[in-house]
Amino acid sequence: MDSRTGLNDRPAPGEANRLDAFVDAAFAFAVSLLIIAGGEPLRSFDDLLRALLRIPAFLAGFALIMLFWLAHRAWSALGPKRDGMATLLSLAVVFSVLVFVFPFRLLTKTALHFMSGGFLPGGGLIDGFGQLGWIYAIYGAGFLILSVLYTLLFRHARAGLAIGGAGWIEANSWARTWFLAAGVGALSSVLALSPLLPLAPWLPGFTYWTIPLGIGALALLDRRRARRMRTGEKTSTSAA
Repeated sequence: MDSRTGLNDRPAPGEANRLDAFVDAAFAFAVSLLIIAGGEPLRSFDDLLRALLRIPAFLAGFALIMLFWLAHRAWSALGPKRDGMATLLSLAVVFSVLVFVFPFRLLTKTALHFMSGGFLPGGGLIDGFGQLGWIYAIYGAGFLILSVLYTLLFRHARAGLAIGGAGWIEANSWARTWFLAAGVGALSSVLALSPLLPLAPWLPGFTYWTIPLGIGALALLDRRRARRMRTGEKTSTSAA
């Protein structure tokens, strides 16, 4: 980066493409693991029906993995330099996704079985509140780790962009969002291992729904800050 201008060094196309292609392939492999983990030979019509009932759990896991993939694509669109730190963080994201894909799937299957009143498969996977708490905690740890990695990725991208520019503002917004998500993942893990779980087994999962509320609150604060700045500029202009 040129310290005088704050312009970002654009990565060489081949260098950027190799890292992004590897990350894309790894996310595709993680999605395939979701299918393989639940795949069984279909020997009858009843087997087909049971396989179709597993689609909602697969869809939930697929949506979660795509959330992280889209975040990496957004990071890549900012054009950050693919230096050693960017490569290390991207590989850490890939490793974390591949490790936590199975806890993601186990929790989604159990949750959908519970929410469907036992209609969807997933019963018997977790025995008691003790195991439920640990599954929530493991899921929360995975979510926390991935959120921290994305926070670092977007802060790394922000450091190579002109301060106050459109790219810098976008990178800063993403970094704040993932920092908020990391806090929610940590809170969910703590609640999962607390005495509150038997009283409110839905609470660790419900915690994640506070992320959109937090993002909305941050956006509202940004708009108010921008409004105050515009008002201050107008006042200064009038006084002049």
